[in-house]
This record gives sequence, structure tokens and C-alpha cells, in this order.
Amino acid sequence: MYRCILCKKELFSNFKTALCKDCHKTLLSYLRLEIINKYNYKIYILFFYEGEIKKLIRLFKFHDNTYIAKIFSIFLIKAIKDAKISFNYISYVPMYKIKKIIRGYDQSQLLAKFIATELNIKCIDLISRKKNTKSLYKLNKKERAEELKDAFILKNNKNNILIIDDIYTTGTTINEISKTLEKNNIKNYNFLVLA
Repeated sequence: MYRCILCKKELFSNFKTALCKDCHKTLLSYLRLEIINKYNYKIYILFFYEGEIKKLIRLFKFHDNTYIAKIFSIFLIKAIKDAKISFNYISYVPMYKIKKIIRGYDQSQLLAKFIATELNIKCIDLISRKKNTKSLYKLNKKERAEELKDAFILKNNKNNILIIDDIYTTGTTINEISKTLEKNNIKNYNFLVLA
């Protein structure tokens, strides 16, 4: 017997990743495809970090519920199609390698891989974190900028890329990644963020 990951209602389904119809409808009601234009790239954001979305992201990110990536990837793919986002490769904002080992997975990488599989597009390791930054959620914008300065290095010199991230707060991480890409003459890229 399976239950909805959010409301725990019994489901008549064989899929652990399933949501009940009511919770699926609730998540759809939260869907707000915001587009932020930053110089020569765009940031597409699906949800506000609140309510059931916040609960689901926390279950996914901090409680080892990796199968939730499949639920989120369905919404991300819908956004890609609705916004007609065109790209040749998909990548992700990486965790530092030690943090990934401790957590056991990189949540943004999981999302990118699910999307790549569904859309039959190659998922690449575009960049890596070269330093172990502090947890950013407690830092203000200035502190984040200082902590993330020169934190990323290029691993793969590709263009026309969609980069996946889980949460957009101040935009500092995305700005630092963009600096790394621009410095290496990569111009054609966009970001798709869950919340």
C-alpha cells in the first residue's frame, strides 16, 4: 500500500513517487513561472518557496527522499515546454564533493538527470565547486557574495545549456556561476530553478 507523500492519503497506485490528485492539484496551483532577465541569460523560477512546495523540497533535500526528484522533474519539464526553453545540454548547480558524500546525493543533479532522461538530452557536469562554502541560508547577500567568490571552476566547455538549481534566494550563486561561464567564453545558457 502506498500513501501520498504530502497528505498521507492511501493511494491505489504501485508508484512510490505518486501524489494524490488533491495534492497534485495543490502543487499546480502554486506553479508560477517567473522569468528574471539578467544581462544575456534568463532565470526561470517555478514556485515560491512556501506551503506544500517548501514542505516537499525539505523532504527531498534534507530527508533522503530522492524519489521526490521524479515528482519535481514532471513540473520542471512542464515549465520547459510551456516556456519553450531551447537547449542542447542540461546541467546543474553542484554541491561541494564532501557535502555530496555526506548527504549521499546532489539534489540538483538528480533533477537534471531525470529531465535529461525524459527529454533525451545529455546531462553534463558543466562546473564544479572548488571550495567548501558555508551554508548560505544564514548569510546576507554581501556575506554570500564573499563566500562564493571564485567558488566555481569550468569542467565542460559546452554552449546552449540549461542549468538546474533547487532554490533561488539572492541570486548570488547564479551570478558567480555566470561569471565563471562568461570568463570561459560560454554565452548561451539559462537557469531553471525549482523555487
